[in-house]
Amino acid sequence: MADVVHFFAYNELINEDYFKEQGLEYLFKSSVTLSAWQLVFNKIPVDNAGVEGLGSANIEPTNDNAGMMHGELYAMDEKLLPKLDKIFGHPEEYQRKVMRFNRHDFTMINGLTYIARPDKTKRGLKPDKATMKILRKAKKLFPMLYFSRMMNTPTCD
Repeated sequence: MADVVHFFAYNELINEDYFKEQGLEYLFKSSVTLSAWQLVFNKIPVDNAGVEGLGSANIEPTNDNAGMMHGELYAMDEKLLPKLDKIFGHPEEYQRKVMRFNRHDFTMINGLTYIARPDKTKRGLKPDKATMKILRKAKKLFPMLYFSRMMNTPTCD
């Protein structure tokens, strides 16, 4: 059997249809949380398509070490890592990092995710409506309060 890696998706890749459209496939997936981290849209996009103030998804630690964020942990063939690296622009745009996630059966599991390089972020950026539409289609994966807060994120367009 192929070597398996666990990939934590928090951006548009959380939407299974979008995930597959990117040429990715998984063996199985599970919902997970990441304690003391939050979803932000502070990543300066490589191409903002002329949209002022556009930000891409990123994660960062919370200021007070409280709270948690939700995402999907995909078990994938490690042969897909180069494709993920390309999607995230690793290592120039995002850094790949191994972190510890809490599955909803309360077991901890290691997985990798991508975090924007600090020099590629900027405060005050916002997602566009197209990104939020992709995230909205993954509604069933999120607890209602988390989803509601995420959907109240102001957009740049």
